[in-house]
Amino acid sequence: MRPPVPLQRFQPISHGRIAWHPRWLVANLFWALLALFFALGLSGCNFYPLPSLGPPPAMTVVSTQDLGVISTNPDILGRDGGGSVLFQGYSVWIYGDTFLSKPNAEDQTLLSDSWSFTTDLTAQTGITGFQEQLDSAGAPTMLLPLSPTEEAFNQAHNVNNCQEQPCGARWALWPESAVVNPADNSALIFYMVVSAQPGNFNFQTIGTSVATWQSLQQPPQRPTLNPPIVADHPDLIFAQNEPEFGSASFISNGTLYAYGCGYSSGCQLGKVAPASAQNRNAWTFYAGNGNWSSQIGDAMSVFNDANILSISWNNYLQSYLAVYSPPFSQKVVMRTSPSPEGPWSREIVAFVALLPAGGGNVYDALAHAEYDSNGGQTIYVSYTRDTPAAFSSEARLVVVQLQSSNAQP
Repeated sequence: MRPPVPLQRFQPISHGRIAWHPRWLVANLFWALLALFFALGLSGCNFYPLPSLGPPPAMTVVSTQDLGVISTNPDILGRDGGGSVLFQGYSVWIYGDTFLSKPNAEDQTLLSDSWSFTTDLTAQTGITGFQEQLDSAGAPTMLLPLSPTEEAFNQAHNVNNCQEQPCGARWALWPESAVVNPADNSALIFYMVVSAQPGNFNFQTIGTSVATWQSLQQPPQRPTLNPPIVADHPDLIFAQNEPEFGSASFISNGTLYAYGCGYSSGCQLGKVAPASAQNRNAWTFYAGNGNWSSQIGDAMSVFNDANILSISWNNYLQSYLAVYSPPFSQKVVMRTSPSPEGPWSREIVAFVALLPAGGGNVYDALAHAEYDSNGGQTIYVSYTRDTPAAFSSEARLVVVQLQSSNAQP
């Protein structure tokens, strides 16, 4: 068994309690450098560059309980992400960078994405029964397929059998969120294409897109735009200098809403008919004051402080509910809004995540709406935290009991 090779992992970089997650860093290098300043001088302190503003949230938190580690395939050392969606009878969880304890059939120990699925749809005592599709070596497979050009590049630069310099360079496909279209029971998966080179901070987003997924038995299909919006990447709908739409997404009343969130730029909002999600010209963007524009430059931030998050309608609260963990903080927070565009409430702390043993970071706090119980009064939130072994992490599950601000005493 060959352990993962250090050059293969773009590992969260930590100093004391402050650390930075690779997917967040792609769009937020400025804040990462600012965080370095604070880490050197204020290690252990939480820091919020942007204030949390807005009306009061539609709820309070009554209680929380940590249900422990979410079990996973023992061949998976750790992985990023963990958003989920109810798709064709399964709770399907999607992940970004995934680190394997042994090489897969292509002699790789780092996958840029992976996925798991389970038929366990009750979470009161935790969630079990996760499975993965496996390759001929018995290793978990990727969810989003690389193009032949991307696959050839990654194989030639694979540090386990490097044929071209620089060893460790790769194309990565990082899933963001997934949503199911009730009109035809297909799924849409938002993702970003990332060019990664060896060395810390040495990667960038080329653009973002959305793939269609018809069934668990077939891989999602990336689009092909002609003419392309991004040269040499005909699947991309949004370019690297545009919001990364898909940070969170949902369908409401037949319309697909997608948020493009960066911690320094806030969350911008786009909408489109689900059947036209791969048609850039069909999108419109929230421009404020109830107005929507076909010009992406008119998109305005509807709230700040989030980058990796989940947003879904909560029937108990009769509001949309956003859940996330701000960078530089162990807190998992929530906001509510009566409509996708707002006004979004100010943050309320749901709970404080368990600190990683020996330091490191907490990230990827996401709610899983398919597990809501008591009409949405009880929700389930996962988060990822580093664990001591190299390249390893764990996902934990927390149950959160809510009280609506409109509930009768």
